[in-house]
Amino acid sequence: MFTKSYKITSIFQWLLLFLLIFFSTQLKSQTIRLDCKEKPLNQVLIEIRDKHRLQFSFDDSRLSAYKISADKKFKSPDETLDFLLKNLPLEYENKNGVYLIFPIVIQPKQKNIFRLAGGFNDLRSGESLPFTHLLVNHFGVVTDHKGNFQYSSEDSIFHVQASHLGYHLLDTTIFAGLNYQFDMKPFDIRLQEIRVQGEDVVWNLKIGESAGGLRLNHKVANYLPGNGDNSIFNLLRLQPGILAAGEQSSDLIIWGSYEGQSQLLFDGFTLFGMKNYNDNISAVNPFMAKDIQVYKGGYGAEFGERVGGLVNIIGIDGDKNSTHVNLSLNNMTLNGMFSLPINNKASLALAFRQTYYELYDTGVLTFGREREGSGNNQIDSYTYPDYNFRDLNVKYSGKTKNGDTYSMSWIGANDRFSNSVTLDRTGYSAVDEKKETNYQSGGSVQYGKKWLNGTQSHFLISYSGIETQVDWFREITRRRKNGTTVKEVRINSLLMNQLGEAALKFDHQLSVSKWQQIKFGANYFYNRVKLSEDSFDIKFNDQQDSDSRISSFVENRFSLSKAAQLKLGLRADLPLKLAKIYVQPRISGTINLGDHFKLKGAWGLYNQYLVRSTSLDDLGDYRYFWVIGGEGQVPVQKSAHTVLGLNFNKNGFSFSMEGYLKKTNGLTRYVHRERLRDIYTGKSKSKGLDLFAKKDWKGHSIWAAYSLSETLERFPTFIRPDYRRAIHDQRHEVKLAGLLNFKPFFFSMNYVYGSGFPYPSEPFEDGEIELPYKRFDILLVYQIIRKKVLLEAGVSILNVFNYENVKYANFIRVPDEQEISVNYQSEAVPFTPTMFINFSF
Repeated sequence: MFTKSYKITSIFQWLLLFLLIFFSTQLKSQTIRLDCKEKPLNQVLIEIRDKHRLQFSFDDSRLSAYKISADKKFKSPDETLDFLLKNLPLEYENKNGVYLIFPIVIQPKQKNIFRLAGGFNDLRSGESLPFTHLLVNHFGVVTDHKGNFQYSSEDSIFHVQASHLGYHLLDTTIFAGLNYQFDMKPFDIRLQEIRVQGEDVVWNLKIGESAGGLRLNHKVANYLPGNGDNSIFNLLRLQPGILAAGEQSSDLIIWGSYEGQSQLLFDGFTLFGMKNYNDNISAVNPFMAKDIQVYKGGYGAEFGERVGGLVNIIGIDGDKNSTHVNLSLNNMTLNGMFSLPINNKASLALAFRQTYYELYDTGVLTFGREREGSGNNQIDSYTYPDYNFRDLNVKYSGKTKNGDTYSMSWIGANDRFSNSVTLDRTGYSAVDEKKETNYQSGGSVQYGKKWLNGTQSHFLISYSGIETQVDWFREITRRRKNGTTVKEVRINSLLMNQLGEAALKFDHQLSVSKWQQIKFGANYFYNRVKLSEDSFDIKFNDQQDSDSRISSFVENRFSLSKAAQLKLGLRADLPLKLAKIYVQPRISGTINLGDHFKLKGAWGLYNQYLVRSTSLDDLGDYRYFWVIGGEGQVPVQKSAHTVLGLNFNKNGFSFSMEGYLKKTNGLTRYVHRERLRDIYTGKSKSKGLDLFAKKDWKGHSIWAAYSLSETLERFPTFIRPDYRRAIHDQRHEVKLAGLLNFKPFFFSMNYVYGSGFPYPSEPFEDGEIELPYKRFDILLVYQIIRKKVLLEAGVSILNVFNYENVKYANFIRVPDEQEISVNYQSEAVPFTPTMFINFSF
């Protein structure tokens, strides 16, 4: 009974399964006939839906745009839809018995973007190498101030060629990656054993990577005359466009700029004064300098705050691998630097300098000029100069595990200079004494962040300031015929000028593609100035001022091709007190004309809000002090730069020709005369041509520079309303330099000739006499190297032929009897032999 029942149930199940398969097959194979002509697709589908009980989902308005013509039978809905949607941007999908019809989404072909990022370091010390120039797949890239770079490409393999001043060229091929660290081999002329024949070396300087710019290798400066404490200025003064004649002692005169118009940056903060009296010492310790960038004009939107040139010095990071000591001793100063590694990830560097006796000797200065009628007779007078200096540099820097960099840098320095001039003639004597004391300090905290996508950000907090005090005493004594004397005190004044600057800076750079790189940032500045002036213990000038500024910039660098690059920049400044936005567009570009020639150009607008104004008295004596510009009597200075140049490089020979035009408005001059006491606003225009030629071979290097320039100014106080020559205007300047390497001996020499500055006959009249400048310097060094210990001994002689020169801006006019006056200018470097010993390990 059980068996029979089981069989009946099985037969029933098989029959049911057969029926299900049959009806399913019939359902799928139902015939669908289409008979339409130019009928909208949406209506065709609606008819099929209603006739065959199918379900569709579609965009009615979209499908109404497609016309269908057909007279055909189809075995299934799928076959029908395949026909209807053929050659249309539509597709379908069956979801639980519902046919979904939707437009085809064309996915764009994804291009794989490969990124390359990393940094460059010194092979021995681990020092980062800022502003290293790269060719990545034949496209130009420059590392930032910490030696980092980034690059994007559709290729995963990168051919990298890198060059850095004083290092062997690097040439390698690598795969994409975000944390490469390249170690470059230094070409250090101190270490004989690393000389490798046949390897190219970027020797001492680069001119022409950008319009108006040049790069300097400070290691070479150690082997220039004046070895030691002022080697940075000794190297700068030999470059085209930077004034050497006149031996400016408190600033850099670049392409006709006035005092205070060119900026000196060290580790991101401003130093307000070079201070290189007698060319023996300056504000930046050479042991602490790693890289020097000079922008004579036409620079990009990243930099602002000045209408003149810019010198950007990057300090050393210190040796992270071993303790390093440098000592330099000469017959004027002691200079020492210590670098201590900390956990192989950071280092502490300390450097100090001290003059241990007065740099100047008391002597007779026979360089006065007496105005008698139309003649000029030289007379003798006595001068008693006095100068000393000391400073301290401290820097702590390192890297985190993920490659971020950080540093803390600080400088403190003070110097004192005094000059006493006495004049003793029959029936008349005069004393003119000036004392100047400067206290300068500055520091910065920096952090460089490397993000996971290869982009980089930089944060900086800085402060710097200077306090200057100038005492001026002038006394004139006249002897009458009856033997009595009368003292006439003309001047007894005290000028104090305090200046402080705090800054917050942020910038970010990213590589959009191999054709485009973008850098943008924002800054905040705060300046305060205090100026007080007493005369005969009566305060007649006491003012304080402060202002804040917000700045932002963006730079877009395009590689138009492998041979052409264009940089578009825009900077905007908002002085909060003025509530006015100053927009400064800037543009620059380079074109490679074949393998050896490069054409470059730049144009831009520049503003300066912290200005160095001048004071001019009845006798024509100039004094300089800092003030904050605004909309009143001391306006914001504005300048326009135009630069055009051409470079040639081949087989160690380079030639550069560069012309410039600068127009500046907003110059201010305080005039103190008996009947003319006011602040006057003027303008200037500068133009010039720089020529430069250099040849490097077998460790030797020679170069020559020539500058043709003109700087004219116009103030309402001029007797004639025309432009006249500025006090620092010089028509011609020639510079020759050579470094010869005959190990263990090194010999160098340089010669500078300047056609001279206008020598004013009256304070407010045109100058008529030019005093040419000539100076020839030499240096000889002998080296002893024992393992890692270096000992150098040598002699440096400045002004070998003892040419009589005068210093620019140290002009003094002492009144003589009635309308006759005697003009003095401090004597420049005389014949100055210096013996030195350098020791390092």
